[in-house]
This record gives sequence, structure tokens and C-alpha cells, in this order.
Amino acid sequence: MSKSPQTPRRPAALIRSRSLVDLAHEEIHKRITNGEIAQGERLIIDALAQEFGTSLIPVREALARLHAERLVSFEANKGYRVAAPPDALELRHLFSARLILEVGALETAIPLVDSDLIVELREINARMGRGTYGTTFESYVDFVKLNAVFHEKVVGLSGNPFIIEAYRTLAYHQRIMQVLHGRGVPDITKLVAEHETIIDALQAGSHAVARQAIRQHILNGSERLSPSSEAGSP
Repeated sequence: MSKSPQTPRRPAALIRSRSLVDLAHEEIHKRITNGEIAQGERLIIDALAQEFGTSLIPVREALARLHAERLVSFEANKGYRVAAPPDALELRHLFSARLILEVGALETAIPLVDSDLIVELREINARMGRGTYGTTFESYVDFVKLNAVFHEKVVGLSGNPFIIEAYRTLAYHQRIMQVLHGRGVPDITKLVAEHETIIDALQAGSHAVARQAIRQHILNGSERLSPSSEAGSP
């Protein structure tokens, strides 16, 4: 597998102010997504810790998180390696799981909707719409994070900790970052409009319209991320 052109790596001095685990996680995630570390390549904890200027613990915890997100694989006595990006079958499974969890979460969500949440969802959506996104990790990571927060808040309306945990374990937003590499986030206007339809339905207190809106949004996302599409957007 050929690697993408190398991009400047973040100086170790930057891995200081935020959580060391969070920064190590994001840096390794970036390198995997951008192809700086190839599929199947070993991730050596000692070497990464030395490069980042940290102890072994933050790197070990970051890799454990990446493993939970299925971005790296692990074998006893062999360590961590970069996992393959999602293929067409995994993407279909991810979107099927999203349909079950997100549409199901809205079955009992309406009583938990309040004006503060509506304002928050609209602000998150507006921030997504104002962004300018490219085709590398650095240029669309903020979009993916905002999109994840938006959908996690919708799922959170279920009030069901098992549904919420199942959605987080799905790690959809982390997995699709590799799919977006080289493709970017097209048609952000349409995506934001779909989110607005969901918010409007929640604000109006309509179970049926909200469920249909989130269902159609997920189906549209599946189409945008299909291998036959020239570009993808969740």
C-alpha cells in the first residue's frame, strides 16, 4: 500500500496542554487517516512515547482507545498494527446499526426535548455549516467532531444508557474519517439542511416526522459514502 505524501508531524512540545492521552490519540489517528502510517504497520509504544516526549502510559491508553474504535488491531505478544479502513460491507453494517440505534432512540425522545437543547443543536449545526473543509484529517476533523456531538445528543434523548453506550461503541464517526480522506465533505449545505429538518421535527414534538427525518438523513449519508460516490459525507 503506497503512502500519502508526508505532512509535517506535530512537534512533541505541542503534546502538553491538553490531556496527553487525547493528544497522542489524535496525532496517531491523524497519521493513520492521512496514510503517514500504512495499513499493517506496527505501532511501537516506546518509539511513539519518545517522539511525543511522554511516558509510555498515555501512548498505551491512546492505542487502546484506537483499538476500541477499530482503527488499530492488537495481537498478544505482537502489539498494535494499523487496521484496514472500512470496506463496503463494514460501511453497510455501520449504517444499518445507526438506523436501529438513532431511529430507535427517537421512539421516546420527544418528552426530553427542551428549548435549551434545540438552541444547542442549531448552534452545532450552524458551526458545521460555517466551516470550510478539505480532504485531509486536519481539514475535516472539526466537522467530524461537531457531527458526532450532534448525533450523540440526538441519541442521548432516548434517556437509555444502554442505547447511548451502544452508539458510542459503534465508533462510526471515528471509522469514517479514513473514508473521507481524499474525498472530503461535499454538499455541506444539504447535510446541514437535513439536520435542520431533524431539529424542526424535534421542536414541533413530532415523533413520526423526527424518526423519518433521521432515517432519511442516515440513508442519504450511506449513499454519499458509498464506494461508487466520488466524494463522501456522513
